[in-house]
Amino acid sequence: MPRARRTRLLRGLAARTLLYALMTLVALVSVLPFLWALTSSLRPHQEIFSSTTPFGLRTFVPAVSSLTLRAYAYIFGQDHFGRYMFNSAFVATATVVLGLLVNSMAGFGFGRFRFAGRGVLFGLVLVTFMVPFEIIVLPLYLVIRGLHWADTYQALIFPAVADAFSIFLIRQFVRELPAELIDAARVDGAGWWGIYWRITLPLVKPALITAGVLQFMRQWDAFFWPLVAVSSRELSVTQVALTRYITEYVTFWDRLLAAVIASSLPVVLLFLILQRYYIRGIATTGIR
Repeated sequence: MPRARRTRLLRGLAARTLLYALMTLVALVSVLPFLWALTSSLRPHQEIFSSTTPFGLRTFVPAVSSLTLRAYAYIFGQDHFGRYMFNSAFVATATVVLGLLVNSMAGFGFGRFRFAGRGVLFGLVLVTFMVPFEIIVLPLYLVIRGLHWADTYQALIFPAVADAFSIFLIRQFVRELPAELIDAARVDGAGWWGIYWRITLPLVKPALITAGVLQFMRQWDAFFWPLVAVSSRELSVTQVALTRYITEYVTFWDRLLAAVIASSLPVVLLFLILQRYYIRGIATTGIR
């Protein structure tokens, strides 16, 4: 093998090794807090911080004799945390279903139809990206109260249905569909609803899945609006319920960490199942 080629191969191997080492380090730094929270949720309350100094393997790997599920038994048995998880799952799922229908129709309209003021209207949709949610909380609450939706599931679901990013994402995919495909469907007698439902939606599936995953995660992690819109304990969502383990005088770390782990699992599982479509949707949108 020529010396120049061997040198290039060695440099390439060294670069890949350095890259993999850096990626491994970043992955470990990202995973370690979750691992600590998981193992600490299985420790008794008084032992959670006893192994943090000195920092070492015992910080993340507790002794088998000290493992306990007492915190999980408390939050699901006495505190009914499963009810709060159901509320979050129901609100997030309903928001995604309605949101995908509404946002896909809006994205289809912006991507396929040409009409006066389309650019201005789409610009106004994008401007909503930049408006902090705290600014619209009061008028939004007044609207919800006027509709007699305060302290209901409707108050949690409907304000989050329309999503500017989902509209933008789906519009990008719709614009890339060949015009000949739409023209052929029109020649065959298909109406706009049929073109949207039977032709467009199956072709923009990565965008729909990406938008759905992001909207589900935002709703699952929502805290401020559920805190304002809902006052009854029966309709509380997980993020609001987590704050009840922190009082003025004491923080119940074992229950708090157990609840954090339990509330994280549905989102982690959803992302792992749909990550292929999610990454494809984000990458394709960036290219376009």
